[in-house]
Amino acid sequence: MRWLVVPVLAVGVAGCVSSGDITLLHREITDVSRQVENLGRQSTGKEDLNAMTRKLADQNAQVLKSNADIRVELQQLRDQIQALQSNLDATNQRLAALSNELAATRERLSAIPAPPAADVLPSAPNPAGPRPSGQPTEPAQLYNGAYEDYLRGNFDLAIQGFSEYAKRYPTTDLAANAHYWIGECYYSKKQYKEAIDAFTDLLNTYKTSDKAGAALLKKGLAYLELGDRSQAVINLQYVIYEHPGSKEAELARSRLAALGVKVK
Repeated sequence: MRWLVVPVLAVGVAGCVSSGDITLLHREITDVSRQVENLGRQSTGKEDLNAMTRKLADQNAQVLKSNADIRVELQQLRDQIQALQSNLDATNQRLAALSNELAATRERLSAIPAPPAADVLPSAPNPAGPRPSGQPTEPAQLYNGAYEDYLRGNFDLAIQGFSEYAKRYPTTDLAANAHYWIGECYYSKKQYKEAIDAFTDLLNTYKTSDKAGAALLKKGLAYLELGDRSQAVINLQYVIYEHPGSKEAELARSRLAALGVKVK
């Protein structure tokens, strides 16, 4: 502002400046001062704006990171729900099969005539497993013993009992069921290849059995446990096409949907 002071001094020396001129000069000096202050304020405002822009950019980056973390967590939750749904479907299928099997066994046992009282002899318990093949055993006793072993989780003993039953009585009504429970025992032991073989034997030998739908379903689930998605899908689709309206078909449809396979 020195360049403004010099003319004022020069005019004062000349003695030709009026009071009005001096007042005008003061006003001009004041206006210039205000302009300088406004420029300074604008400069400070720009710095504040830049700082705010950087702050908003940081907040935006944090929001994007949070959204990405939320998407990952949601996907993990979806995977967990799908796994729980699969386990629930398998458990429901097993419970339904057990209930049907128990009802069928009771019905068949009720049809067997009781022996005369003089012929009834007490039998000693046999915790070691099925009786030796040389010792005669009633079909119902052999089957029920194997089934009880299965319910208790004694899968090896159950496999022995059901295998012996299937070998001795291949033409009875429960022969197909014996094959099925052999497969279920292997499935429970996570020996999925052996389970598939047992279910396949049932389907090849007893095509019209009421256990065919359940065998197809568990065969598909066993393939899925082995990581063979294509064979799993094929067998699950067979359940729907060959046994429509059954509980097994509903479970197969639910599992296919979980796998992302559309079924008409």
